[in-house]
Amino acid sequence: MDRFKIAIFGAGKVGSALAATLCLTSDIDVTIIDPSEEALDAFASLGLPVKALRQRQNEKMPAEARGSDLIVAAAPDWASSGIAELAGASNAHFLDFSPIRPENLSLLQQLARTRVVLSGAGVAPGLVDNIASGLMEPGRTISDLTIRVGSLPRYPTNRLGYGQIWDIDAMIEEYTRACEAVQDGKAVFLKPLEHLEKVILDGTAYECFTTARGLSDLTPYLEAGVRNVTFKTLRYPGHLDYMRFLLDDLGLKTRRDMLRSLLMNGLPVIDEDELLLFLTARSTHRNRPAERSLSLRFRSDRHQSFNAMTSVAAAYAASLIDLLRKGAFGVSGMVAHNRIESEQLLENPFLKRLLVA
Repeated sequence: MDRFKIAIFGAGKVGSALAATLCLTSDIDVTIIDPSEEALDAFASLGLPVKALRQRQNEKMPAEARGSDLIVAAAPDWASSGIAELAGASNAHFLDFSPIRPENLSLLQQLARTRVVLSGAGVAPGLVDNIASGLMEPGRTISDLTIRVGSLPRYPTNRLGYGQIWDIDAMIEEYTRACEAVQDGKAVFLKPLEHLEKVILDGTAYECFTTARGLSDLTPYLEAGVRNVTFKTLRYPGHLDYMRFLLDDLGLKTRRDMLRSLLMNGLPVIDEDELLLFLTARSTHRNRPAERSLSLRFRSDRHQSFNAMTSVAAAYAASLIDLLRKGAFGVSGMVAHNRIESEQLLENPFLKRLLVA
């Protein structure tokens, strides 16, 4: 088999983590590209056998990265359309950690006519959509599906029970934007930081509440006839009250720069974290109510310098790339995460090594 060539645009946390994860296999050539010398210097400190290139201003595709089989967008959302254009011009498959933006849909549909397109290939959306589909068994009508996701410090030390784990800007968006959901079989928007729920997992108490950006596409749930779908974030007890105090009582919801500065300067950077997924599906089977729950706990690879959230996002993308190389997605088309067997993914070596038994 010919060596598979991958060009990753973005040497930030998730791009670097994907490069490190792909280095666990021996028949892939990885090139990482970024316009920032600082980002490339940080990547170089990892000591990986990966070619790192600086993207010059107005330069589209560095010559060394041409001929790639797959182009990965591990850059900010606003840069994804330009990277997708490069994939189209290079006749390469395309993977993006971000969900499809409306302005990119036409471009990606055109690319999908000849190559495989994998969008929203992170944790939420992405992995959780795949796990949720595993709970929707044929022959059962799901009345309520609740998806709970939390990236948390293993050892919380402050009243928020939180720290700098993933992306503070993204967290602010999740806490202040309307939340995608399904109610009574229709797509709706819910208010963030509502519908408080308390759960206990493995003896530890958590609270859950609605947040945005966890569900990028409600179509699979609507087509499956799920009556109610809600996405919630998992946090340690008390987190919600303190965030409501900051956002509502102090009015920082409308002063995001101040909120961002406060959180960036006040919250510790977390290395020892874990990612929790807790899903519950309620259904009717043979005219009797039934409930099925699934709890998954992921931790980072202690031999790598990435936290659990970043590691799982990279491992999920690497698992998709593994399936792509094996021909599981064919040669073209837009791949829906819910169409992939969840057991097949969780047994993939990239993801399985991060699962806590």
